[in-house]
Amino acid sequence: MRLSGTVVLVSGGTRGMGEAMARGIVALGGRVVLGGRDEEAGRRIASEIGEEAAYVRLDVARREDWEAMVELAEQRFGSVTALINNAGLGIPARIVDMDRDTFDAMIAVNQWGVLLGMQAVIPGMRKAGTGSIVNIGSAAALRGHSGVSAYSGTKAAVVGMSLAAAAELAKYGIRVNVVHPGYFDTRLLDESSRGMGRTMGAERTPLGRVAQPEEIVGAIAMLISEGGRFITGAQLTVDGGLTM
Repeated sequence: MRLSGTVVLVSGGTRGMGEAMARGIVALGGRVVLGGRDEEAGRRIASEIGEEAAYVRLDVARREDWEAMVELAEQRFGSVTALINNAGLGIPARIVDMDRDTFDAMIAVNQWGVLLGMQAVIPGMRKAGTGSIVNIGSAAALRGHSGVSAYSGTKAAVVGMSLAAAAELAKYGIRVNVVHPGYFDTRLLDESSRGMGRTMGAERTPLGRVAQPEEIVGAIAMLISEGGRFITGAQLTVDGGLTM
């Protein structure tokens, strides 16, 4: 499964699964622009990957940041062929304790940011007559977990937006799919579980462990490669059996 000729945008690319995606895409022959707010980490990762990678500062809730990311990709590598909407924010809070600022922060990243990312790449993909968008959901959108109601709600919204986008964009040759990770060994897992995620995840996952970030790459690569050219509107779980 090769990604030669692909130009891929990855949001949330400065840590965790996003970093693993960026490295994996280039290892498979693609070129990548990784975005995130951690400029030091972003520049370091792009430098380590090499000439086939570039970094841009990206706040996914800012339309102008997305526009700058697309512009950089086109100038450096050519037309964008794929988008991985990976950036996510998880703030644990019980329903009775949820406040508006916390809720809005998660909507801004997990929902509004996904929409802005899709809007940024659609014009170029329509012109090319092809493109692949992968929006990162969560097992939390498919299975109830205490203390993450807002996070689960925003990830469920990603599913609804993605299915609607898949139906709307199919006539332009643009495919839209969702990947639902389970428990992955990332900082987001720590943030959303108050540090209990690794133990809890291993106990709940039928395969008996949490996943490493690089274990998401195969699913992503399949969906954005020629091997996935007839897949759209699909939801793929990468969760060790958590939601089966």
